[in-house]
Amino acid sequence: MRLRTLALALLAAGALPAAPAEAVPADVPLVRMRDGHGSDLLFRLNPRTLQQVGRPIRTFRGGSDLRVSPDGGMLAFADPWQRGRRGARIHFVDLAGWRSTGVARVGRYGWLVLGWASEDRLVAVADDGPGRRHLIWVNAKSRKVLARRPFSGWLVDTVPVPGGLGVVVGPSEGAGPLRVLLADEHGGIRTIRVDGIRAGAEYADSSGPSGQVLTPAVTVDREAGRLYVVAARGLLVAEVELASGAVAYHALGASVSKGNVGVWWRDAVRAGDGRIAVTGDYWPAVRGSREPAGPVPVPFGLRMIDTSDWSIATLDARTDSMHVADGTVLASGTQYFRAGRRTESTGLLAFDDAGRRAYTRFRGRPVVLLGSRGSLGYVWIRRTRTAHVIDLGSGRTLNTIRTGQRVPFLLSPDP
Repeated sequence: MRLRTLALALLAAGALPAAPAEAVPADVPLVRMRDGHGSDLLFRLNPRTLQQVGRPIRTFRGGSDLRVSPDGGMLAFADPWQRGRRGARIHFVDLAGWRSTGVARVGRYGWLVLGWASEDRLVAVADDGPGRRHLIWVNAKSRKVLARRPFSGWLVDTVPVPGGLGVVVGPSEGAGPLRVLLADEHGGIRTIRVDGIRAGAEYADSSGPSGQVLTPAVTVDREAGRLYVVAARGLLVAEVELASGAVAYHALGASVSKGNVGVWWRDAVRAGDGRIAVTGDYWPAVRGSREPAGPVPVPFGLRMIDTSDWSIATLDARTDSMHVADGTVLASGTQYFRAGRRTESTGLLAFDDAGRRAYTRFRGRPVVLLGSRGSLGYVWIRRTRTAHVIDLGSGRTLNTIRTGQRVPFLLSPDP
């Protein structure tokens, strides 16, 4: 699961990236994480003003992942093992009661990615050294480790699925077919192979940098019991029926990019009514010493897949960031150039459920999408260093707060 470089934490039921608008329990607070000098601090926020409410809760400094349980009642925050400590830790916070419930120690793991298999069962994806991975089940109430299961592979993403957590992995080395590990709440694992979608890094030979790095996108339709994998390179979608394990492939067209070492990354979010919003970036190859600054990312744009006929439409070709909520798709992007040419930013773009442009805000400015709550959206404007509360329907700013030089640190909730 990808950790977003954002800053207000909208803690609502469920997996990152944020899903289309779903009901948020009324007692789930909007939360911001801030530097507390020695430990980080969690603050509750007023959703309309983003002002802090009540006392903070101290937690780990520089943790690796933060997730909220499906019912919105519990928060879990991971702290990987570091030399001199007894092991990696997971901090649990009761959101409704706004209190810390304790810390679970899970072992000496260099990194942890968290996901919830049920309302009180957490699954941690853990690294135990080169090529060694584990799934660790933790009871959130007792903070006891219930099960450990080894697996091999490179982690692509984790997504909540009906009855558990989907852990999507590629090969441990090189690029190859995907596997979906379905972890139930009791410690069981079922594996589905998705042979037609490739992930990972591969190189043609050892004489020089030649190959590709592929990170496909994953999203889930819980009601239909289907998981969708959007290929990182080319326009291909795998449709996985979770109950049976059946996999169907749908070609959306052809898209080929050239380069010695290319990096392709995709992000997908279910947008309702059988639609999937897709964005991402492509990093073309660096060729010799002529490009000392490294590759410049090329946005994939905001595309919408219609699963009724497996068509794909481009809503805007310049964007590489998106958030789907309350019938609106928010998007933004900044394109970088070489040879001293200035960057170009889209500002904030909004599209309605028919794919039409609803409004544009902050034209030409770099914008970071911070999430949403109901009819409210949250964005950060780099130039003015302010977070805006906007009305998702009109784009009108309802309130602003100054945040300082750095992007506020937001970890969006799981869908």
